[in-house]
Amino acid sequence: MDISVIIPAHREGRLAHRTMSSIFRSAKYASESGIRTEIVVVLDRPDKKTQEYFRRYDDSEVKLHTSDFGDAGLARNHGVERAAGKYIAFSDADDLFGKNWLNAAFHEAESCGEYGVYYPEYVICFEGENLLVQCKDSDDETLSIGDMIEYNCWNSVHFLTRRTLLLENPFVPTPLESGFGYEDWHWYCEIIANRIPIRIVPDSCVFYRKKLQGSRLSEHNHSQTVIPRSKLFEPAIFSSLINRGKNKA
Repeated sequence: MDISVIIPAHREGRLAHRTMSSIFRSAKYASESGIRTEIVVVLDRPDKKTQEYFRRYDDSEVKLHTSDFGDAGLARNHGVERAAGKYIAFSDADDLFGKNWLNAAFHEAESCGEYGVYYPEYVICFEGENLLVQCKDSDDETLSIGDMIEYNCWNSVHFLTRRTLLLENPFVPTPLESGFGYEDWHWYCEIIANRIPIRIVPDSCVFYRKKLQGSRLSEHNHSQTVIPRSKLFEPAIFSSLINRGKNKA
């Protein structure tokens, strides 16, 4: 397999149908260029409606796994361990892929030949908030790494990268009772600290559902959680990244 798309599913119910349709469409478009894609769904403490929806894939090529983590990061790690693709792409079970996302991300990663993280140029947020976000490379001179103290500069987990990179850099657990959260924000912090570049895939997009209620993000916001300790904010590493533009000048 060239790409494994990993989808943790929890309480999305029938919203997952549009997600799966968009992923099938993106995988079909990529297949026209000879790119082989598998779909791996991790049912992590799913509610009844979500379980019932995914039963339709019992006898299909979609790979279904169950887990009892109650943690999005650990569910993703679980999927990565069971994936067969050279590259991994993630989606939540209520978000949508642009038609050309898998094709464009795969070709960008292959052409760069670089151990990097590939992110869509545009993220379209919808439902609870309507936004069009144009994203930047991690080494873009107009991007301040210092902003990572305040917010996640790459606001979702919709990226493509090598499976080996994810095995070496797994998501950390962030159970709600721990007081820690925002596992994707923390993951990007660690990637930057490890000097792994985040590269934008031109002319690509994903659609990110900002739920009005019931999302993991809203639970973290309500609980006033913070991200776990990251080496990005160790003084030597942080100062070197903050001053990189000044050093170039």
